[in-house]
Amino acid sequence: MTTETTTGTGQGTAETAAPGTEAQTQEQQMVSAADVERIVKDRLAQQAKNKFGDYEALKAQAGQSATLEQRLATLEGDLTTSRAEALRARVAADYGISTKAGPNGEPSDADLFLTGSDADSLKAQAERLAGREADRQTKGNRAAKEGTTTTTGNATSDVKQFARQLFGRTD
Repeated sequence: MTTETTTGTGQGTAETAAPGTEAQTQEQQMVSAADVERIVKDRLAQQAKNKFGDYEALKAQAGQSATLEQRLATLEGDLTTSRAEALRARVAADYGISTKAGPNGEPSDADLFLTGSDADSLKAQAERLAGREADRQTKGNRAAKEGTTTTTGNATSDVKQFARQLFGRTD
């Protein structure tokens, strides 16, 4: 690299830079290229960090939304169950079907017989059960003489006679 300087006498001379200066300039250019590469890499890393910097926060939010979805599904299931139980209790009350458990922990009539999932099937089951209960009350026992013993005069005398013969008595 050359520079021109003027002196007070009006003569122009050309001065050349020292040979070491040119080597330093090339080294500065080399360092500058390395610096540029480093700066570019740092900038790309910074952009990646800015682009994906909230990845952990987004991941946590996604985890929370999954738990919220599970919680919502649980609550919807509970709501469905509660509505079905309320409908079963209302139908049982309308048709006079017992909802009390048995003395030995047996399930109630409503639990055993009202198994439908919608109002129409529950009503049909309740009507059938209530109709059978009404028939049982009006007709009484199906086997009227079940549980009673009847004796006839002949059967008693035959048994007595057999016993007398067996033991050798003849009265």
